[in-house]
Amino acid sequence: MKPFLLFKQLNLDRLLAKMWEAMGLVRVYTKPQGQQPDFTDPVVLSADRAGCSVEDFCNQIHRSLVKDVKYVLVWGTSARHFPQHCGLSHVLQDEDVVQIVKKKEKEDGGRGRFKSHSNAPARISDREKKAPLKT
Repeated sequence: MKPFLLFKQLNLDRLLAKMWEAMGLVRVYTKPQGQQPDFTDPVVLSADRAGCSVEDFCNQIHRSLVKDVKYVLVWGTSARHFPQHCGLSHVLQDEDVVQIVKKKEKEDGGRGRFKSHSNAPARISDREKKAPLKT
């Protein structure tokens, strides 16, 4: 093992890396949609306590976030290609970047291009009868 000279701050970066590795901590960075990743404030996960999956990452941010996740995009050493489209069971590694894509809320009134945009009744027989025109 190499000596660490703390008073001169030599090899301090190696000491920090060894400490993160020995404690089993993983830093995961967030990336909002359409923006650059935020490398200033990582989410720290523990491999021993809660785990390092995408589901654990979402629970660390907010408990109800897991229900709203559609899919996750991951950049980093745990991804095979950049970005990798992942699910909740994907295991994250140190310094990965994660972008969460949430489910869209469902709209009532049909599907696709057949959505009903008016307040009119769905069936013709349910419409109100108008008085006949006087001639």
